[in-house]
Order: sequence, then C-alpha cells, then structure tokens
Amino acid sequence: MNTFKTIDTEYIRASITIETILVSNKNSSAVFYLYNYEGNSYRVFASHLALINFFQDKVESDFHFSTETELDTFLSNVKVSVQN
Repeated sequence: MNTFKTIDTEYIRASITIETILVSNKNSSAVFYLYNYEGNSYRVFASHLALINFFQDKVESDFHFSTETELDTFLSNVKVSVQN
C-alpha cells in the first residue's frame, strides 16, 4: 500500500486547486498532479505536461474521480516506479 502527501497546492480560486502529490511505498515513488474542481471532480495526471495539455483542450485527464474516497483508494493502490 502506498502513502501519499500533498507537497504543493496552487489556488486557481478558493474552491479550485492544482495539487502536486508525492505517492510512495517502501521501494518507489512518483509525483502526480491533481486538478480539484470544487471537491466534486478530481482529475489526476501522471505528468506536468499532461496537466498543461488538459488546460489547452488537447487531452483528457489520465484518471477522473467523483469523490475523495475514490481518489484516496486510487492513490493508495496505484503502481509507482523508482524516480531517477
């Protein structure tokens, strides 16, 4: 099981944020980017470029969740690899 923690939060508006999340287990870690739209829509991106492309209407998010519980379950179980 992974642990995860928010390492940066950018506020677009009070209820809309972009969070940088470090997900790790005892052997590996990965960074994900979370677009939190008013606590009703959570879009997770595996790279910063994917996040930028989403805002330019070029791609959809890698993962999308409607509840914080679904998001937490995903982050707890997502496969992470060693960062170089």
